[in-house]
Amino acid sequence: MTYKFQVILRRNEDAYALFSALRRNNIKGIVLPAQSLKSALLDNREESVPAFTGLRHVVEYSHDMNYLVDCIIDESRLEEVKNIVRSVTNEINQKVGIMYAIPLAFVEGLEK
Repeated sequence: MTYKFQVILRRNEDAYALFSALRRNNIKGIVLPAQSLKSALLDNREESVPAFTGLRHVVEYSHDMNYLVDCIIDESRLEEVKNIVRSVTNEINQKVGIMYAIPLAFVEGLEK
């Protein structure tokens, strides 16, 4: 079976260490910058969301960009990739990052 494997990390230093470790182990994927819903709402500049627009006037909130790592991997490498994430970052244990895999019905196009 083939999986879509995703990791979301908050710490830049953990993210770059993970990118390097995945690449060293010949695991290909993409990296996307991500922002939480909370920070997106606090950054909202439109007054059309009255329940949340007042928050940005009360709360001073700065944030670093989160990173979403997205890979398509075969089941035979799933445990290996999970162990790489665990060994490079402590975010999963500290409950500030998340990783998960979703089974795919099919994959077509780019080489896995």
